[in-house]
Amino acid sequence: MWPLLGCSVLAVALISERVWAYWRLRVAYGPLLAELKSHVEQQSLERLLDRLVGSDRPLHRVVAAYLRHREAEKSLRDQVVVREASQQVSRYDSRLNWLGILTHATPLLGLLGTVAGLVGAFHQIELKGGQVQPGDLASGIWSALLTTVCGLTIALPCLAAYHLLQSVAGRAAMQMQWMTSQLDEWLFQEKSAGSPPGPPSVVDAVREVTSTPRAVG
Repeated sequence: MWPLLGCSVLAVALISERVWAYWRLRVAYGPLLAELKSHVEQQSLERLLDRLVGSDRPLHRVVAAYLRHREAEKSLRDQVVVREASQQVSRYDSRLNWLGILTHATPLLGLLGTVAGLVGAFHQIELKGGQVQPGDLASGIWSALLTTVCGLTIALPCLAAYHLLQSVAGRAAMQMQWMTSQLDEWLFQEKSAGSPPGPPSVVDAVREVTSTPRAVG
């Protein structure tokens, strides 16, 4: 039971830390998109860039990286934005793997405790030469099965929290993709309309980074 107790404390700490971290990293996508469009129409992107550069929030950093290099060569801009998006997505994924490990490990620990308890119960039967009453084994079997219950009780909330947090991370990654797509459309639509097809756009590159599946465990 002590390993399971340690796992439960670790699970609560991980979930609390990730919820707090996601709360600090959140960005209101709609208002930022409207503000960006307004600055594009007013041709005042430098003023918006000055505000975003000091932000530590992932979506702000990706937009700032794009705006800083909007006049650079396309290949350089793509590399910078992809690198920034990858770094910011990794901030969301941080410590989620530990939560996935707990999801798998705690039921197995509970099952191990149950098997160990049943082994002890049958050993008592052997020691008494088979002359035992059901009451002699009931407490041992009950405590053995309790470890499986505890393991599942820890694993189920961990599994739910893992998928909920992963969905938040996935939505943030999609917002990075949407935002870079809007920037491509607003800033480079006319230029790209009259030019021959080139290499994949920054949107494709960001999509490749942000759409990589992340499995539990």
